Amino acid sequence: MKALVVEPSKMYQSLLNEFLNGFSIDHEMVATGQEALAELANEQVDIVIIAMNLADGVATDLANQIKVQPQHTETVIIVMTGEQQSEKLAQMKTDQVNHICQRQELNLLKDILTQLTRNDLSISKVSGHILYIEDHLTLANMTMDILKQMGLTFEHCCSAEQGLLLFEENNYDLILLDIVLSGEKDGIEMIREIRARRDDKTLIPMLAMSASTKVSERIHALKVGANDFIVKPIIQAELAVRVKNLIVARQLHLKIISQQQALEKLAMTDQLTGLYNRYFLNSFIEKALSLAKRHKYPLSIIMIDLDKFKHINDTFGHEQGDEVLVKISSVLQKSCRLEDIAVRLGGDEFLVVLPHCGEQDVITKANDICQKVNGIEASHTNVVVAASFGISSTEQGSFNYKALFDLADQAAYQAKAQGGNTVCSLGDYSESIAL
Repeated sequence: MKALVVEPSKMYQSLLNEFLNGFSIDHEMVATGQEALAELANEQVDIVIIAMNLADGVATDLANQIKVQPQHTETVIIVMTGEQQSEKLAQMKTDQVNHICQRQELNLLKDILTQLTRNDLSISKVSGHILYIEDHLTLANMTMDILKQMGLTFEHCCSAEQGLLLFEENNYDLILLDIVLSGEKDGIEMIREIRARRDDKTLIPMLAMSASTKVSERIHALKVGANDFIVKPIIQAELAVRVKNLIVARQLHLKIISQQQALEKLAMTDQLTGLYNRYFLNSFIEKALSLAKRHKYPLSIIMIDLDKFKHINDTFGHEQGDEVLVKISSVLQKSCRLEDIAVRLGGDEFLVVLPHCGEQDVITKANDICQKVNGIEASHTNVVVAASFGISSTEQGSFNYKALFDLADQAAYQAKAQGGNTVCSLGDYSESIAL
C-alpha cells in the first residue's frame, strides 16, 4: 500500500511519518498542492492525506482535482484539520473526501489506517497465545490491536517480574518483549531465566524489541536466547510476519514431536491390546535387571499362556478371540504398579515384569491375576477364559533375562500340564536345569 502526505508542517510530517511507518505504508511527503499533483501525475497511490490549509489552496479543492483523474477515482482521501465546529467539519465532507480527521484526534486516523491495511494483516492470520511485555502503553495498545487483527490471544504486562509470573502459570506460543523494561529486571534477564529452565517451556520462541538501532544490542539479545529481534518504531506488516513465522515454526515443531511420539508408541506397543511389545521389552529388561542387581532389590516375571485359546478362535471366531485378548490386557494393565510393565509376546502369550517384587509377592500377584482372568465375561456366554501362569524371580539365583524367561516359561508349561488356570513355580534356576 502506498500513500502521499500533503502537509506543510514539519512537526506533523514527522508525526504522520511515524504513523504510516507503524502501518507499513510506503509514502512520500510534499508541502503544497502543486507538488502533490506533480507527484500524482507519475505515481499511483492508495491514500492521500491532506492538511486542510495549504500555501496554495485548501484540501477540498485539491481533493476535487485528484479525483477527476481516472487513475485516482478509487484513491482514499483523508483531510486533516484543526477545525472544532461540527458544522464546518460537515461542510468539508464532500463526495471527493473519504474521511475528515481532526488533528487532535489521531486515534481516528489510526482506526482508518487499521481498516485500510486490514487486508495486509489477513495474510498473517494465525492462531496462538502470546505473552506480551511492554511498559510503553501507547505502543502496547497499537501492538495489541495488530495481534487482535491477526487472530491471536494474549496477556499483556509491563515488567519482566510480572511476565515471569504469567509465564509460570500459563502456556504460550510466543513471548513478545521489550528489552528495556521498568523494574529490577530487564528483557535480557527475563530471556536468560526462561532459557535456563529445565523443562519444555525453555524452548518457547521469543521475539525481542528495542528502540535502539545498535547492532551489538540485537546480537546480544540473540546470543542470550531471543529467536528474533525487531527495531522500534514497529512496522505493522513486519511485526505480523515475524510473529506468524515464529508461531508457525513452534507449532510445526510441536507437531513433529507429537508425530515422533506417536511413531515411538506404534513401534513399542501391540496394536490390538495397547500393551508393550517384544521390541520394548528387549530395550527395557536388561536395564531393569542391571538396576535390580546394582541396588540389590528383587525383580520377578510372570509368564502367562492362555488356556484353550485356539478352541475359542475356532469355535466362536477371531473377533471373540480378539475381545478376550483385549480384556486380559485390561486386567494386566490394572494389576500393574507404575514401575511394572505388561507385554504381549505374541499370539496368546503375555509377560509381566515386576521390579521390587520378590518370589513370595509375585506368587500372590500371579494368583490374583489368575482369578481375575478366570472371571472375565466374554460376549459369548459359553466362552470360559483361563490361563496358565509361570513365575520366576531373581531371588531364585539369576539376574540373566534368558534364564529367568526360560524358568517362567517352563513353569507355565507345567501349569498347563496340570490342567491350566493355575500358577506354578519351579524353585531355583539350578533345579530347572536338572529338569
